[in-house]
Amino acid sequence: MLRVALARMPRILVTLSLVSLAYAHKFPDYPVRAAGEYENKVAKASLIVAVEPVDDPAQQKTYFNSHLSSKGILPVFLVLQNNSSADTYLFDSSAVGLADAVEISGPGARRIGSRLGSGGLVDLTLVTEVTEVRENMMKKQVRSKTLAPGSSVHGFIYVPMPTDAARKQTHLQVALTNAQSGETEVLNLFF
Repeated sequence: MLRVALARMPRILVTLSLVSLAYAHKFPDYPVRAAGEYENKVAKASLIVAVEPVDDPAQQKTYFNSHLSSKGILPVFLVLQNNSSADTYLFDSSAVGLADAVEISGPGARRIGSRLGSGGLVDLTLVTEVTEVRENMMKKQVRSKTLAPGSSVHGFIYVPMPTDAARKQTHLQVALTNAQSGETEVLNLFF
């Protein structure tokens, strides 16, 4: 019995590797640049925060295998960079939010409205359907991190948007706390 199981082990490992490669190919990582290289960025103290809305349906299909905008979700790539040589900042992803409420309308508006978390962003933990698209979105979501001098963090946030009208300008606020002084810097971005 053990010999049979060991004989099957190489086939199982090859199969798992192929599945892993297929998943990686299906959901490639979004290309990352230094925060200062993005068009839409703001700098304050030694911090640079940049956003890049991914509103092109072809890019959404490439990176999420879904046209999220038609479902009322705008993926926005967020990059935070600490250029300080001495200060450390605490980034809490739950402190990222919309300064103004976004008007959600069109097909699926009620569903998207029920999935908003604090800060008015789409909270993927409130999405009950478990799909590989949702799992990929969660994997790519920006995570909280301590930003030591010279370090950065990046990932997606998900902004609700209307499905039946043009998207209006969005005002995003990103808060970072200086670990030494306890002061909080709030950076405002518009896109």
